[in-house]
Formats: sequence, C-alpha cells, structure tokens
Amino acid sequence: MSISQPDRSGDTPVEDATPSQLLARVRDARGRASDAEVELLRLAVAWAHAHPETPGDDTWHAPRATAFDDGSPSDEAPVEEHEWFGVPAVRWDAPAAFAAANAMSTAAGRAFLRDALVLTHRLPRIYRRVLAGEVPVWRARRVAQAVLGKPQDVTTYVDQEVAPVADQVGTVTLDHVLDRAMTLLYPEQRELDQLEALDARHATLHEESLNHTGVADMTLRADWADLKDFDRGLSLVAAALKRDGSTDSLDVRRSVAIGILADPARALALINGEEPPAPTKEVVAYVHLTDQSLAGCDPTGVDETGRTWLEETFRSWCSRTDRFVTVRPVIDLNDHPDTPCGRHDGTSTYAPSTLIAETVRLRDRTCVFPHCTRRARVCDLDHVVAHAEGGPTCECNLAPLCRHHHRLKTHAGWTYRPAGPGVYLWRDPHGQLFLTDRIGTRDLTDLAALPHLADTG
Repeated sequence: MSISQPDRSGDTPVEDATPSQLLARVRDARGRASDAEVELLRLAVAWAHAHPETPGDDTWHAPRATAFDDGSPSDEAPVEEHEWFGVPAVRWDAPAAFAAANAMSTAAGRAFLRDALVLTHRLPRIYRRVLAGEVPVWRARRVAQAVLGKPQDVTTYVDQEVAPVADQVGTVTLDHVLDRAMTLLYPEQRELDQLEALDARHATLHEESLNHTGVADMTLRADWADLKDFDRGLSLVAAALKRDGSTDSLDVRRSVAIGILADPARALALINGEEPPAPTKEVVAYVHLTDQSLAGCDPTGVDETGRTWLEETFRSWCSRTDRFVTVRPVIDLNDHPDTPCGRHDGTSTYAPSTLIAETVRLRDRTCVFPHCTRRARVCDLDHVVAHAEGGPTCECNLAPLCRHHHRLKTHAGWTYRPAGPGVYLWRDPHGQLFLTDRIGTRDLTDLAALPHLADTG
C-alpha cells in the first residue's frame, strides 16, 4: 500500500495552516485516497470471485467463445466477449449491487470488475505494483483496457515491458508497446488490423458536444471521392445562400448547407434558383417551462433530457423555412389523466396508452435504476406493482427501466416503490437502499433502519 505522509500540522485549522502544513495535508489526503482506490480494486476482485458464473446462468454477456490455438478469442465472438476473454466469468446480476455501492452506473461497475480481473489474471506484475501502492489504479486500468481481447502471449509481453514503468506510462508509450508486441508475435494479423483501421469509415454525430445554442460537432471519415462530392455540394449551397442575400461567413454558410442537403429536392431548387418545395423535415422537442418562463421572466427552457436551452434557440428553429412545425397539446406532468388510481379491477389493459407512456417518459427522462442514465425513450415501461398482482396501468405505477435493470428487478431480487412523483426508493438483495429522482441517486443504506424506510418492497 502507499505510504501516507504524516500530518505535521496537528490540530491547526485549515484556514490558519502554513503553506508547508497545507501541503503536508494534501500529501496525506492523496495517500489515503490512493489506499482507498487500491482497496476498492481488491474488493472488486473479491466480489467477482464470490459471484462466478455457473452452468445455466442467464448471463449478461454472450456464452464463452472457443479460443484459437494461439490463445485469442475466435473472430465470431461478440465485442463484449472479447473484452472478457481470459478472465473468470461473472454472474450476470453481480455488477449491479457492486456498482450501486460504489456510486457507479451498472455499466461502469461492470467495467471496473472486468479491469480488476484482467489485472489479477492477465497482468500480474502490474497488479503486484498496484497492491504495493506504486502504480495508481487509474493507470493500471488503462493498461488493462489496452489488452482487452488480446492473446495471452501479447498480454504477457505488455506486462513484462510496462510493469517497471507503469507508474508513468502514457497512452503513446502504451500504444507503441502494444504495437510492437503484435508486430513481433502476430505480424500478419497486425497488418490486417492496420488496414482495417485505415479503412474505418464513419459519420458520427457527437451529441455530447451539443450546447445551449443548438450547435454541435460531427466527424466524417469516408472514401475520398464521396467526401469530395459532399464538399462540392456544400460549396454550391453556400454560394446559393450568399446569392440570395445571406451575410454569414463562408464557414457558417457551409455549416447551414449540411441541413439543406439533408433535403435533396430543396437543395437542388436552392442551387438552381427555383421555388423550393414544401419542407419535409421535422424537429420534435419537448420543452419544460416554469411559471417564470411563461411570464417572460426566464429566457430558458429545459428539454426532456434535462439540458437547458435559450428560448431564442427554439425561436430560431421555429422560424426556419426548411422545417415544418407541429404544435401538440401541452402535457402537464402534474396532471393525472386516468381514472382514480388504486388496484385495477381486472379490466385495466396491460399496455399503457400513448399519452400515459409519453407522460411517464417525459416525467422521469431516464431509467430510474440507481445511477443509470439511459434515456427513457429506449427503456421498457415497468409496472412497479405487477399488473398480474393488481397494479394499474397508470403513470403512478409505471416507470422506465432499461432492459438489463428491468431483468434485475424481475429476476434478481431488486425491489422499488414510488416515494413521490418521479422519485423511487430501491432496495437490492443485500439490503442496500437508494433513492432516485431526476437529479440523480442518493445512497440511503446507512439510514435503512429508520422506521419510514424499513419497508421498501
């Protein structure tokens, strides 16, 4: 374990500490944090080993693929199976409880368990240095992720080369070591991999880059001839926009041209100076407005993902001539459109109406499982109290759960109940307690003995 520096400042308040005393406290806190990170890694290994996959388990990843003679997983194995190659299989429901206890999403917890197992079973030299407090956990995990799915002899080579410098190794050095290992041990495969990498074409919209003005980034990698044609199309539309009076810069006009080219008939009419056809493109946006917004005192609105937008952004979208606007009835998330709630009388349908489903998804926005951020629109709508047990098909008894967390609730002993509109109280099979709402997740495990929290089933 790392050696924490002694706190030489005694009981001196932080505000009165000298620079030397503050630095001593920083070093001490950093040492304790590093020790805690190592302990979490050890606990991850222990948790994974305590929950092995057994024959017949309904695992969350594909069945283990047969390895080639060189020790690498077969090409038919799915991506996730490649990542777990060479380490013990873990029971499908094991990551969720570990992740929740560690204030992580299930996916992040699963990756943590995977990296811990890779270090333990495939990178023993680096793992020993981690346990000795000589290599930060985050650096060790970076190495573990670099060798996912690689043959064992390549992983052993990386372990031998990187272990002495693992406390300082960066991504460039790590890539060079891995490239050298693949080149020495699998030259033909390495050549094929490099050719595939060079030919990896894509068009990717980066939604995480979206800001409050509605501007975002997109990257393209395509055949040169296709890119050249696309570039020419952008230039033609940009020139037509300038001809028709646009005073924007060339770069801005070319960016506007991307949207225009998405409607080929309209783009062609613009280039030829003809009357454009009726717009065919539609943007659907749900804006949550406060009383202040309606009164004109707040220039912002919030969409269904929780992102804040300037009111002017919506105005500009609605005023564009290449979009058509559909006005839909306002959904009041505090309203209850159904008949009075309670246990249904047997006539309630299982599938929710379009209005109820829309209300639930707009209210909760994401999967309501602890720390999950998967958007509600791609989630199942779960009956909190099962329909077969008398639970009504009503927004007060429906909540979005992504497929994995829906299965955990149905088959793995997780339970939850509403604690208010859009607020849920969860209990896992091990007694952990969590409160989720649209803001996030709060761990209430230490408060579980309180009378009003005792029954969460």
